[in-house]
Formats: sequence, structure tokens, C-alpha cells
Amino acid sequence: MSIIKKAPAILTREFRLEEPVSLLLDEYAQFIESSPDHVLNSAIKKTLWRDQEYRKWREQKRSADNGAGKRSSESQAKS
Repeated sequence: MSIIKKAPAILTREFRLEEPVSLLLDEYAQFIESSPDHVLNSAIKKTLWRDQEYRKWREQKRSADNGAGKRSSESQAKS
């Protein structure tokens, strides 16, 4: 197993930001001497992961998806 992990894929997306948010993003990036892309990625990850309702919903969705996938593969194996 390698010590350094592979970098995540970077996708290009287009978003519209409110002007004060855009300015805040640029200023914060300048403050931490980083790119606006890095600030936006970090802020989104931290904010969404802290949402407990989202996390519960995500786990329920994964459980339901895994259950459906298992049932589908079991019925195919019986055929």
C-alpha cells in the first residue's frame, strides 16, 4: 500500500455566486494564500458533512441501494 494516496479527480463545473459571496471567497483565499477552488472545495465538504440530517439520509439511501442491488443479483443468480 502506498504512503501517498492518489489525488481525487478534478471536474470543471460552472456556478453562479452572489457578489458578496464571490468577494468573500476571493478574500478568504488570499488570506490563507490558497486558491478559490481549494477554499470552495473545503467549505462545501465541511459544511455538508456537518449536516446530520443529510448524513442520515445518505446512509438510508446507501442501505436501500445496497439492498436493492443484493436482491437484484440474487434473483439473477437463481435464474
